[in-house]
Amino acid sequence: MQNEFYLKSLILEDIPNHGTIHFICNSWVYNSKHYKTDRIFFANNTYLPSETPAPLVKYREEELKNVRGDGTGERKEWDRIYDYDVYNDLGDPDKGEKYARPVLGGSALPYPRRGRTGRGKTRKDPNSEKPSDFVYLPRDEAFGHLKSSDFLAYGIKSVAQDVLPVLTDAFDGNLLSLEFDNFAEVRKLYEGGVTLPTNFLSKITPIPIIKELFRTDGEQFLKYPPPKVMQVDKSAWMTDEEFARETIAGLNPNVIKIIEEFPLSSKLDTQAYGDHTCIITKEHLEPNLGGLTVEQAIQNKKLFILDHHDYLIPYLRKINANTTKTYATRTIFFLKNDGTLTPLAIELSKPHPQGEAYGPVSEVYVPSSEGVEAYIWLLAKAYVVVNDACYHQIISHWLNTHAVVEPFVIATNRHLSVVHPIYKLLFPHYRDTMNINSLARKSLVNADGIIEKTFLWGRYSLEMSAVIYKDWVFTDQALPNDLVKRSCC
Repeated sequence: MQNEFYLKSLILEDIPNHGTIHFICNSWVYNSKHYKTDRIFFANNTYLPSETPAPLVKYREEELKNVRGDGTGERKEWDRIYDYDVYNDLGDPDKGEKYARPVLGGSALPYPRRGRTGRGKTRKDPNSEKPSDFVYLPRDEAFGHLKSSDFLAYGIKSVAQDVLPVLTDAFDGNLLSLEFDNFAEVRKLYEGGVTLPTNFLSKITPIPIIKELFRTDGEQFLKYPPPKVMQVDKSAWMTDEEFARETIAGLNPNVIKIIEEFPLSSKLDTQAYGDHTCIITKEHLEPNLGGLTVEQAIQNKKLFILDHHDYLIPYLRKINANTTKTYATRTIFFLKNDGTLTPLAIELSKPHPQGEAYGPVSEVYVPSSEGVEAYIWLLAKAYVVVNDACYHQIISHWLNTHAVVEPFVIATNRHLSVVHPIYKLLFPHYRDTMNINSLARKSLVNADGIIEKTFLWGRYSLEMSAVIYKDWVFTDQALPNDLVKRSCC
């Protein structure tokens, strides 16, 4: 082993008066002058601090001291130190304003902490950390070779739109818009994939990734398995039934909530943003309530809302200043007697041309199955789905699944020894989290990264997630509290 090896376990046999001892290690070991033993390996036992055998107390204390570090210096590859830092490494202000991003973490834009790397600061912003090809993380958090290869390979496939040269033909040579002209182009990703030049991947990615991308199980580059609902009917996703079903059985079921008051109000500051009271009226809803009034439907807990309005409005004008355009959306659903949802109305709102203080310009659309109105209704649903997809990926997935967990990973390693029973309980659930997050900060959620290029929120994606994080409460994240918060139980 010239540099390092992964020590999974160690067995000592024929120990006098004992027999065999099996040590569970699960740690990288360096053959290097830089390496020092700052991790202790114990037999397959757990000890609460008060029950630690006396000979091990000193080593347990030394281990935690080494793991915490002293908060100074730049971390090196061989370090095993867990420390906190803010998200000040997303941008690169030295490259210009286009790549500058605000620091996330603090009173202005609170955010979960990340692992500290200690890199130097940029010239133009002393609060921002210099970007680097090497992003430190404690060595035991790193992937093994196979896991890393698999992650990166599927990462490339899942962010297909970032591979701009390859997608030129798929989008009729139009690299400026990167949009689908018709549904046939969407289906192309499910039916045939995208043909790659023979030498393309060798120029952008190392050999192990190529092997993953050209697997022998028949999977093709940028060819996705069609959703099951489309395997039966290619137009099934356009129906109101499927639109409503995916609201609770799709990617993002944790936003919809019960309506408890009507008309729907806004929490936005009226002095800054004007009146954002929802303009959906009883006349829009009651024709499809099965004889119920709005008051009766609310009393019977039959009206639900998918609300993508308030958090979007402060950023909507800036988002729409780019080539992509969108609306803030409010969607009302009715719970039918058969236990399924159906959409009743969609409100689309855009900024007022005279300024934020004048409130939004809003329109309400109701279901239609014939003529031009049917296509307008379909477009209204599309805007809702786009907002829901952005919220899922940036908030429900990145923020609430990845980012919020990293401080717990750091805290657990800083305060609980490897022999603590709670450490052993949590360790499998933390595995790979810090590594995935560090890779994400480098190429996924960074300035001009994959999220900013492919999602509607663009350069404001992480900043908006920080604004939404202000309302994050730890105890609301699990059941039943999450459902109670949304009045769903």
